[in-house]
Amino acid sequence: MTALKRISALTLLAAASMLLAPAARASGDWVWHVNTGYADTIGETSDYLKGGWTIGGGFAFQPEDWEHLGLQIDFGYADMSATNNLIQLGQQHSPVRIDDGDGSMAFLTAAVKYAVPFGEAVRGYGLLGIGGYHRYVELSQTALFGGTICDPWWGYCYPGLVTGQAIVASTSTIKFGYNAGVGFEWQSYGAGTWFLEVRYHRMQSSHPTEILPIQIGVRF
Repeated sequence: MTALKRISALTLLAAASMLLAPAARASGDWVWHVNTGYADTIGETSDYLKGGWTIGGGFAFQPEDWEHLGLQIDFGYADMSATNNLIQLGQQHSPVRIDDGDGSMAFLTAAVKYAVPFGEAVRGYGLLGIGGYHRYVELSQTALFGGTICDPWWGYCYPGLVTGQAIVASTSTIKFGYNAGVGFEWQSYGAGTWFLEVRYHRMQSSHPTEILPIQIGVRF
C-alpha cells in the first residue's frame, strides 16, 4: 500500500477516536491507550496475506458503580504483504506481470471489558466486541519511471529512470465484524499502565479476513 493510503487510514482512525472521546467523559473513569505489535493472519486469510505490523489506540471507560466491567473503544491499522499464492492467483487473471502485493485492515471497534485483579499492580482481562472494518488489497509490478537521480558523492542531479511500484489491481471492502481478546496489564509507577494483549478480529464477508494482533501498549 502506498504511503499516502497509510497516512490517510491512520488520520481517519485518529479523527474517529477524537469524536468518540467526549462520550467517555460522561461519568466514571476513563484512560487512553496506544499500542503496537505483530499482526498474524490466520485461517483462509493466511493463504493470501502474510503477517505484518499493527498500530492503534483508543480509550477504556468504566462506570463508577461497575467493579469489573467496562467499555473499550479501539481504532487500529494492520499492514500485511501478499503471499506468493495471491501473487500467482492474480497473475493468472491478468495479462500484466505481477510481482508484489500488499494488504491492510483498518478498524474501529467497541468491546465489553471484564477485568480481574491478580494482585495490587497486575490485572487480567477479557474483551468481546463488534466493529467496522475496512480491508484493502492491491497487486503491483516493479516498473521504471522517469525521475531525477542525484549523485550522493558529487552532489549534482540529472534526469533518468527510477524503479517504483505500479498498481495492477486493487480491491476495497467495508464490512462489520467482531473481535475477542485476552490480556494482562501491570502498573509501572511513573510511566502509566502497560499491557500485553492478544486480540482476534474477523471481518464478516464472503471471504472473511481474520487477523490475530499480538500487541504491547501503555494506558495513560
